[in-house]
Amino acid sequence: MPTDKTLRLAAAMESTGDSFDEELREFVFRRCRLLVWIGLGIILFGSIDVLIDEPFIPTTGPWRIPHRIIHLASAFVGLALLYLRRNSLSWLWGIALVFFAGNLALGVLRQAVIEPASEPFLAVSLIVFSHAALIPNRRTQIWLVVTTLFAVFLSYFLPYGFVSETREFWSGIGGQRGMTEHAIQVTIKTAVIGAISLIVSFNLYRLQKSAHEAEKLGNYWIERELGAGGMGTVYVARHAMIRRPTAVKVLTPPEGDRGGALARFEREVQLSASLAHPNTITIYDFGRTADDTFYYAMEYLDGFDLQQMVERFGPLPAARVVHLLGQACGSLTEAHERGIVHRDIKPSNIFVTRLGGVPDFVKVLDFGIAREVTPPGDDALTKTGVVLGTPRYMPPEMLQGAATADARADIYSLGGVAYWVLSGRPLFEESTGVQLLVDHLNTPPRPPSEICEIPIPGPLEDVVMRCLAKDPADRYASALELETALRAASTGEWTPAEASEWWDLHGQVPMTVPS
Repeated sequence: MPTDKTLRLAAAMESTGDSFDEELREFVFRRCRLLVWIGLGIILFGSIDVLIDEPFIPTTGPWRIPHRIIHLASAFVGLALLYLRRNSLSWLWGIALVFFAGNLALGVLRQAVIEPASEPFLAVSLIVFSHAALIPNRRTQIWLVVTTLFAVFLSYFLPYGFVSETREFWSGIGGQRGMTEHAIQVTIKTAVIGAISLIVSFNLYRLQKSAHEAEKLGNYWIERELGAGGMGTVYVARHAMIRRPTAVKVLTPPEGDRGGALARFEREVQLSASLAHPNTITIYDFGRTADDTFYYAMEYLDGFDLQQMVERFGPLPAARVVHLLGQACGSLTEAHERGIVHRDIKPSNIFVTRLGGVPDFVKVLDFGIAREVTPPGDDALTKTGVVLGTPRYMPPEMLQGAATADARADIYSLGGVAYWVLSGRPLFEESTGVQLLVDHLNTPPRPPSEICEIPIPGPLEDVVMRCLAKDPADRYASALELETALRAASTGEWTPAEASEWWDLHGQVPMTVPS
């Protein structure tokens, strides 16, 4: 079922048209089949008394045939048609309409023959409301109600014209005039019942279609909510035409700057979508709905982000850290060359997956977007409603209000990520709030080897500590320079065989939500 967030998008969605009918086909088939089987059961149960005490059936003309047999035959015909041919939605609607309308007309007519002055409201209500509730369709419901009105009206005139017993019955209570007045009254009451059933059918159809449309965002069908992060909500979705699995993020702009924030989101996603490095998350599409809800679609991944990986499995071997962060450097190198500074590099934005059979493949997430959102809790820092990054991994120059941040800001944050994956502890672990910001500005971090039991190669630790220099001039000047330093500092190699063995042992989990 759609969540509240997707339902709020319903008014902004485009009409689903034929796709809604296509999705309804199997639903309608199941409902039609259920109703025909129920009808068959009722007919069989009601036919038991045929062997015991058949009610009055006129013995002249066509009325000699027991009507239950006709009902039974129509039920079997309906089932056969449903199972043998159901290649179009129109065919299903037609079967349902014929089965309901035909049996209703036959039942009303039979009741009028047996009890000429009866009012068939129970049978009419059961038929029209069952159809309205179980397979709501505006067109077929209208035809069913029209058929019902004609059936009720004619159920008085046909027996009167062709069944002598019926004429004899009415001759004692006003003749043809009395029968006509009674038929008009019953038809009017039936029309009221039909009108109510139409209202029920229309409303149910509208609600079903609204729920269906609420699950569609642009060209993507929303399947389920994957989770919520600081910048919005991520859904698992599929492209409506090519059926490709996709992660769709619906962004939540900060209060008070909705229009400006959405404009920035759109501009930055356009820029980010131009990135082509294989270690950068691929953005397939983006758009804005009529109510200024901004969303973008990206590739769906299975695996772990580095935050999860360390929390679940502990610090990583030095060779694996070099292998993973070297890929992240490749992604950042392309971005920096295009003038894009990530500004929110952190463990949860570096995702590790097994892609195309290649284990330990890194994807850097959330380029150019995270700086514009308002994450919840302690890791939020705002300035006039605009977030500049995540305090736990934020470079000092951004805390000092630097007007611009260059590639060296991402180098500092990536050094904080390296510190986390090597030691299993974040920078300034015991600090929170304002003290955390003060430590970023003034407190040199302890070398990771002093807080981690796993040996860390000295050259690799030196690389990490240089990344964490307070002065940007003391850090590596580019991600490419950092990647070269990482490779040179490695004392071993993380082989594909080791990576495959790790993934075979630990498996994969659904993509997490970048926060």
